[in-house]
Amino acid sequence: MPSSLVRKAAPVTAAGIACALAFAAAPPAAARPAAAGPSVGVRVGVTGGAYTGSVGIVWTAARTVFGGYYCAANGTDPTPLTALVDAQEQYGLGGVRAYWDAAKKDFVVTDIHGDVADGKKKWNAYVNEKKITTGPCGTAIKDTDKVRWTLEA
Repeated sequence: MPSSLVRKAAPVTAAGIACALAFAAAPPAAARPAAAGPSVGVRVGVTGGAYTGSVGIVWTAARTVFGGYYCAANGTDPTPLTALVDAQEQYGLGGVRAYWDAAKKDFVVTDIHGDVADGKKKWNAYVNEKKITTGPCGTAIKDTDKVRWTLEA
């Protein structure tokens, strides 16, 4: 005796398949985000801990990050921290954590991919192989820059 769960096959058109695929296709990982300020494409790398990696082009712009703080150099420019957060969102770095330091008036990155900063090591950002001297939300980055986050003593 046939099951009541069996259904008859319905004819499928090419237009129906194309429509289904259009909705199922994921956007490319490096799609430009909507942003108020300039959007730039940068390379992002992570070194110094157990996790080491670099990702393709990361599209980043000034934006709100952890806890609702707006992160922008000069009020409108993307930063090493926005690039890191966008790399996490676009490529999945395994998690990024930071906290707002009221005294520094900027963020302090505490964890990337489970590699945790502690009393002996901290996360430092480099732009084009030069260590930043302002906070990660106070340093402007531009198109084609290379941003590297390194856990170091």
